[in-house]
Amino acid sequence: MWIRQVVLRHEALSLYSGKVTLRLAPKAFDAIVERAVAAIPERFRARMRNLVIVVQPMGPSPDLLGLYEGRPVTERSLADPMPEGPDRIRIFQRPHEEMARSHAHLERIVTDTVWHEVGHYFGLSEREIHAAEERRDRLRPFRRAARLAKPVPNR
Repeated sequence: MWIRQVVLRHEALSLYSGKVTLRLAPKAFDAIVERAVAAIPERFRARMRNLVIVVQPMGPSPDLLGLYEGRPVTERSLADPMPEGPDRIRIFQRPHEEMARSHAHLERIVTDTVWHEVGHYFGLSEREIHAAEERRDRLRPFRRAARLAKPVPNR
């Protein structure tokens, strides 16, 4: 298995607080996005149809992390004509790298962005997504504790 090393460029200053910015190779960032998609519960992933997730270096705004483009599933009908193409979620690499304080933080904010945009795909408003994110964040320590408490099988 090929693993690309995360490259930290000391000359790259961040827009966020003057810190040094993480810079990843595109394949390394793609792998983070793939892990974020895999972290979406199966009951939701199974319902994600005609959806493409693409990674781009930058978006239309320097602070935009992601963008959902399409018609939410809650607004679709069987009587609707076939769409011309798939819905699209765009994830923007540079703003994530600019915001991240560490590689672990980068993984977390990419995961949060993917969840956020998938929420729009399922028809949730900004307010509903933020409420769901707050519930998820409140439960996150309990889920982590439950994972740590599981016995590891003997090998």
